[in-house]
Amino acid sequence: MAIYGDYYKLGFARLGDKVWTDVCVPAFNFSDIVYHKGNVYAVNCHGNIFVCGCDGDEEGRHIRGREIAWLESKDWEKKYLVEPTSGSGLLLLVRYRKELRLKYRTTHFSVWRLDLKYSDSLKDITCSLKQEKELGKESIFVGNASSTAVSSSEIMKPNCIYFTDDNKEPYYHEGGGHDMGIFSMEHHTIEPHFQGKSYHPVSPPLWYI
Repeated sequence: MAIYGDYYKLGFARLGDKVWTDVCVPAFNFSDIVYHKGNVYAVNCHGNIFVCGCDGDEEGRHIRGREIAWLESKDWEKKYLVEPTSGSGLLLLVRYRKELRLKYRTTHFSVWRLDLKYSDSLKDITCSLKQEKELGKESIFVGNASSTAVSSSEIMKPNCIYFTDDNKEPYYHEGGGHDMGIFSMEHHTIEPHFQGKSYHPVSPPLWYI
């Protein structure tokens, strides 16, 4: 499954398919998707959270989605979905940016846990949101790729969010690629992780883990 097109819609392709097929879901402008316990979960820029699956279609020719939760937020606040290393539930991250001296900067993140009640049927899956104040010994990586959680090591800082600049519009002009850093959930501070000139006219930077 992927997010594609000018309207950031959801599409899927099975092994051997020559074309992508739209997911039947009453929304667009999706910002992140994640596979979790047999279904795909997606969040859009408005904070609407959906679960998507075949739900009875054994051949998997049709995938549909239904909304299970909503987080009140601004459209321009980027949202990410990530499965913690424990595999228990999902985390929703919201990234806040601000214009500072003619350049945008990430100021902080908020983290919400999706308390999911699972079921074999999409219509019976439910979700509630609870704000989290810490990530424990985990480090989370977000940007213009799949959001990933890893157990902290001597190299990676625990209880931190590593982020790259995924604000795509500025990449068509000089100035994109500067908004990167490490956000500490404990101290609510941001420190740099890359000092070089990183913007590129085609593709924002990606994490390789």
